[in-house]
Amino acid sequence: MNNERSKILAAIGYIPFLCFIPIFAARDDEYSQFHGKQSLVLLIAYIIVSIALWLISIVFGNIFGHVPIIGFMFKFIGWISHNLIGTILGIVYVIMIIISIIYAAIGNKWEIPVISNYAKTLKI
Repeated sequence: MNNERSKILAAIGYIPFLCFIPIFAARDDEYSQFHGKQSLVLLIAYIIVSIALWLISIVFGNIFGHVPIIGFMFKFIGWISHNLIGTILGIVYVIMIIISIIYAAIGNKWEIPVISNYAKTLKI
């Protein structure tokens, strides 16, 4: 069972951009390290996918959107990728953060699928 300090540090680490607190404040605590690294990888994945959606929106909406006759389809693809998929991505990210905070606070070492595999390979 993890002590209260470990649980608090692990839970705080899931707040975006605070993932470095458990990584550096509890170097000898495997539980806090795991959750801090998992939070960092989750944040990086969210940022990368958000940038990719933004670029798709720019390419399809602004560049190809001016093509005669079929430009409206490209603008629609750009709008879908940025607004609809981006909103769904944001909601999923917030849900993952909330679930992770709850699990970290009660002492469970919950591994987020795919994300935890990358987190385990981090050498910080």
